[in-house]
Amino acid sequence: MSSSQSPVKPRLLASERLQNVPPYSLAGLFQSRDEKVRQGVDVIDFGVGNPDIRPPQVALDTLQAAILDPRVQNHRYPSFNGLPEFRGAVSAWYARRFGVEVDPAREALALVGSKEGIAKFFLGHLNPGDTILLCSPCYPAYLGVAALAQVRVVEVPLKADRQFRPDLAAISAADAAHAKVIFVNYPNNPTGGTETAELYDEILAFARRYDLFVVSDIAYCDLSLDPAYRARSFLQHDRDRERTLEFHSFSKSYSMQGWRLGFAAGNADIVANLTRIKSNMDFGVFMAIQRAGIAVLSGPQDYCADAARLYRRRGEAFLASLAPLGYPVELSRATLYLWLPIPRRFSNSLQFTNELLESTGIVVAPGSGFGAAGEGYVRIALCVDEARCREAAERMTRAGFAW
Repeated sequence: MSSSQSPVKPRLLASERLQNVPPYSLAGLFQSRDEKVRQGVDVIDFGVGNPDIRPPQVALDTLQAAILDPRVQNHRYPSFNGLPEFRGAVSAWYARRFGVEVDPAREALALVGSKEGIAKFFLGHLNPGDTILLCSPCYPAYLGVAALAQVRVVEVPLKADRQFRPDLAAISAADAAHAKVIFVNYPNNPTGGTETAELYDEILAFARRYDLFVVSDIAYCDLSLDPAYRARSFLQHDRDRERTLEFHSFSKSYSMQGWRLGFAAGNADIVANLTRIKSNMDFGVFMAIQRAGIAVLSGPQDYCADAARLYRRRGEAFLASLAPLGYPVELSRATLYLWLPIPRRFSNSLQFTNELLESTGIVVAPGSGFGAAGEGYVRIALCVDEARCREAAERMTRAGFAW
């Protein structure tokens, strides 16, 4: 090679960090679903928690007014931590909903959906090799970002015989001592499991004993399918915000998933760290959307109750039609999901998922995508109408998918 020639640069490869991230658990399933649709199959899609109902009318009206308002510059760069009015609405919502005090200036942060905040929490507070305790089955985003952050995950299984609540006594003292954070999510995605005040007291005592930080995810707190159940906030227990950050989202309770709006509330130092990392990676939420969020949080919450009743009717319709197949499953107390055990003749959830799609055109999410403890189940997202829920169960009956 002559001195005038440049050396050949190596091909640009994915970083070790990215190579550590497995393919999205549902990617192959979605490809199969889309192929069925192209073939003309009438697919019933229970695969993703993607609400099919419209957001609250007040959100639509407020967004339109904010977009068109010539007096307010809602189209400029937003602040990193959110409009003061939005953070004030979050604080007021916590006071009304949970009787919890949140300082809107220091302890609340607007997010481009809670998934963004979860990712930035990992990147801002955990180093490669750090240990976390992750209650599992869980929202798959936790598993993906944990791989991206190269942390060591100790899964804390959520089992049916414990009503999908963690057995903290089963966590080894060594794992607890090495861990920095414990992640909890109630009402739980995907199982529909719910918390109790006693459980949260136990988790807080455990966190204090081992000096753990607690990340709580309450994305489904206002989708109660059981009228006797009312979800709690972990901040009702850690009232000094000593070691807690809580995430919430407008995606499920308000069917605003495409709007990408959520928030974090809790420990002021952690909120400041999230704001710092946001300021170096992106901006805040589009201000017109924040104003719609203010209207939703500040007004009557009838929409959430109506949505929960809708999901309950759908779940009841599906289970009533499924009853002849003998599945040992009950309606969840909360969320928009059913957590269905796979038939005993199948060796794993992905095998069942693939055969169900091939034989009936029904898409469900394999439990293995939600963590090791999810194996043996599939998640059904009640995001189609009652008639389609009944039809899906009838297809399973005709195809012989008995438990």
